Amino acid sequence: MPRDANTPTMTRTNLFLLPPKGSLTPNTPDDPLPYYYKPLVGWFFKKRIEQALALLNPPFKSVLEVGYGSGILLPSLAQMADRVTGVDLASDPEVVGANLRRLGVQCHLIKGNLLEVTFDKEGFDLIVAISVLEHIQDLEPVFERLHELLTPSGYLLVGMPRVDKFMEKAFASIGFKGIEQHHVTTYKMCIEAATPWFRLVKRAHLVPWLPEWAGLYFNMLFQKK
Repeated sequence: MPRDANTPTMTRTNLFLLPPKGSLTPNTPDDPLPYYYKPLVGWFFKKRIEQALALLNPPFKSVLEVGYGSGILLPSLAQMADRVTGVDLASDPEVVGANLRRLGVQCHLIKGNLLEVTFDKEGFDLIVAISVLEHIQDLEPVFERLHELLTPSGYLLVGMPRVDKFMEKAFASIGFKGIEQHHVTTYKMCIEAATPWFRLVKRAHLVPWLPEWAGLYFNMLFQKK
């Protein structure tokens, strides 16, 4: 969709486009959208996305985002792909779609379960799941489905927070109590579960000058086997 003089300006950091505050709507009470605009903690939320996108080598033909939430990542994906599709269990595609159109971004959005929604096999050359897979205990059917939807040698970009007692306290300190009820899978469990279908080609963690075991967030780029 072409931009006009009334289209809000987004803040660009490398491949990440941050929509102006108030231009998007949280999709649930737990949506992390407000944290992107807070001092200090906002650095962490933005930096994890910047680091994840830095693992990619665009352009792509067709991208699927799993768990698009408020749509905060979709403007960035739209700038690096011909077509962008999103699927989410809770988000209202009409609300998110309208917000994105006001930003000059056009995507095809679906409300539904990744495992149940009909997609063309091998229809995407990139699938993105940022802060999604840590919520899922049984990843085997998810990876099998993602493998089915990717083109041969297609890529899967995954971002996951550290999951342990330290992070429970860290999330509580920014006002998100009970995170252990939402985050049930670690990044190491994710890598192990992905192995039958994908090979890990790149990885990075926050904060990068810390050893990996002390990382706060983990970004991983997999390629379809």
